[in-house]
Amino acid sequence: MANRSPSLGTCTIAALVIGAALAAVRAAPATAQALRDAPPANLADVERARSRACVTTLAQLSELDIRLDPIAQRSRRLMAIAEAIAIEDRSVTSSLDPSDPVESDVRSWFSTDSLLAVRFVETGNEALQEQRSAGRRTITEQVSAAIAGARAQADSVLAENVELVQRAGPCEGAIFVRPAVVEACADAQSALCSAARDPSATSDFAFVDTPEEIWSMRVLRPWTTATPLQPGPTGLEGGRSIAYTRIGNVVLTVAFAPLLEERSEVTPAQLFQYEQTNDALALSFDHPDIAFTPGIALRAALPEPLAGEERYLLHFGDSSNPDRVWEAEAGTGGPLETSLPMTAGHVLRLRAGEPLSLTAVRGGGDEPLFTIPLSTEQQAEAISALLVYMASELNADLKRIAPPRG
Repeated sequence: MANRSPSLGTCTIAALVIGAALAAVRAAPATAQALRDAPPANLADVERARSRACVTTLAQLSELDIRLDPIAQRSRRLMAIAEAIAIEDRSVTSSLDPSDPVESDVRSWFSTDSLLAVRFVETGNEALQEQRSAGRRTITEQVSAAIAGARAQADSVLAENVELVQRAGPCEGAIFVRPAVVEACADAQSALCSAARDPSATSDFAFVDTPEEIWSMRVLRPWTTATPLQPGPTGLEGGRSIAYTRIGNVVLTVAFAPLLEERSEVTPAQLFQYEQTNDALALSFDHPDIAFTPGIALRAALPEPLAGEERYLLHFGDSSNPDRVWEAEAGTGGPLETSLPMTAGHVLRLRAGEPLSLTAVRGGGDEPLFTIPLSTEQQAEAISALLVYMASELNADLKRIAPPRG
């Protein structure tokens, strides 16, 4: 499968994949329910270790934030100045710092441009307007270069601390085991340590007294309603329905969306499969440069095994006899992440509101160890509506957004 980028105009066009049904879903067997409810075997060890490690990691991240804050402030300031230039908001001049080379030049430009504007009104000389346009282009390019410089400086600092940023992932928004944090803090002073030591204090951190409590903290959000596909700041936006589940510190996100690829990068076998799926679902698509088929994207925060699992299965049906959509190895050290085409049968099961689950397994017989379910709320409605969009409007929207090159 080709590496997919979310931007138009590159080799790869995009990969967007970051009711009646509910009544038909049968109750899960007791064993399957236990897999959903019981904490994974190694959860306590993993969560205590996470809490202890995050004491140091978040303290270091706070120091990094202190380094980055002046750069961020500078970038925001320059962007506000650029906006003032674009709309000729001269009220900003009183706040411009004459000791700053860029702000000093912006002040001079506003002054000069104001005089040229008065002279143009008086004389109607078009050459004055051309002079104003040239001056605006010059100062805009100067401010844009300064913004790019600030961003490059921030990127350099982050590149020097990439390992810290990666370690911080499992700590951001985590639920912590309070005794483990207090133990790791010792005499350390940080926001996390202060919050852990004082249970009555208000803070941005979440704590439990025992790691087993974490598994009972659950959020299942309904499938979202898709909006039409449209270009955005970082590529294509919309055209997707997303389900979100959080169980303790495990966050699972699944998106159903059109999978779009540069036709020249799709093998004949893949293209044949896409067309077979589209025909089975009555999805008409004829963009000459883009290949399309319904797809699914998954991201799960599972950097290390919670129960000695060897693999994860995304599936329909009971974990004892799963209808597999995808599988991956456990213990990768990072979040699970994938995007892939769906079969017509799996799309129909999704449209019917049948639940998707992620199950951890081990052994050649795929012994199930724990299961993370996705919500089925609004699933049938959301998926049906998105399929209608794929069948009726997607083709025209893509031709408008990415006109055929031939």
